[in-house]
Amino acid sequence: MASDQIAEEYKARAGALTLAYLTSTMSWDELRAILAQAATGADLVDLDAIVLPDREEAVFDVFADRYLLEPANPNDDPDDIETTMQPTPAGREVPLVGAALHQWYERCPAGPVEPGVGGGQVLWPLLCGWASTVVHGVAAKPRSAAEIYEEIGVIPLELVEASLGLLDEVELVRPLSPQRPGDEQRYEPTEWLRLAVAPLAAAARLELRHPREDTAPIAAADVEAILQLALPLLRMPAGLSGSCALSVELDEGVIGSPAGVTAQIDEGRVVACEPEIDRDADASAEGPSGAWLDAVIEGGAWGVSSDGDWRLPRDILGGLHKALFG
Repeated sequence: MASDQIAEEYKARAGALTLAYLTSTMSWDELRAILAQAATGADLVDLDAIVLPDREEAVFDVFADRYLLEPANPNDDPDDIETTMQPTPAGREVPLVGAALHQWYERCPAGPVEPGVGGGQVLWPLLCGWASTVVHGVAAKPRSAAEIYEEIGVIPLELVEASLGLLDEVELVRPLSPQRPGDEQRYEPTEWLRLAVAPLAAAARLELRHPREDTAPIAAADVEAILQLALPLLRMPAGLSGSCALSVELDEGVIGSPAGVTAQIDEGRVVACEPEIDRDADASAEGPSGAWLDAVIEGGAWGVSSDGDWRLPRDILGGLHKALFG
């Protein structure tokens, strides 16, 4: 299939296209083509070719978009410069997405990252790794490029290696010392990559509430990766131990629903996070993806039901909110 046809048919992985658009002067279609290139392995994305504006340019371009801005009076012409405009429902959610992204920039281990060009230089390796699922590959446990390549089965090994190299350069993954001579180089997520769940989740919720034709719904692999990345950030009461199955109901027709993980907690710390829903766990929490996103972003547990040892889902949900958005 020709690369332009792939780009035209590609639906961007949840959260990626919105974050790309909010930080670039490029069009939705141009950015979708770049993410398609990263996802399908057509070639290594040339990050220098991505137009990264200063802050003022980004704000101007975003709010000239009909997805985000509409006439205050529906009968007025949106192209008339005299028409009073207002944010659309999607546009009203942009400040929260921007705040989550800014907070993530502030948490950079090398020091706060400036929005615009500086932000794009660290954000785009994340977005390309998310689109290609290289990020998903390191979420569960340390893996080598070859192991991630075998799991993805789409993009060439050399592009997996290049993506890991870019993620390493901006401190989103770290290489581990080989345990024995000749062992493959393995990589694990840094805390900063784990914290990147916040802007990805905020952008994914905007897309879930206000879907576009060029964005894909939240996938089972996204749910597993987000939980496996975020759960090790939790610091719960030291006396809390047990297992908790976390189950997320996906949109109708999405393969793999419900998706989730089972977290093992020992003395308030998540010590394991398996990509399966153990129905015999000590406790469980389940609900639709929108309710899960609301709980993590807003801090309430409405829409997510629990069973078993109620302390486990309560402290997990509260801990996720505090770690990512608190």
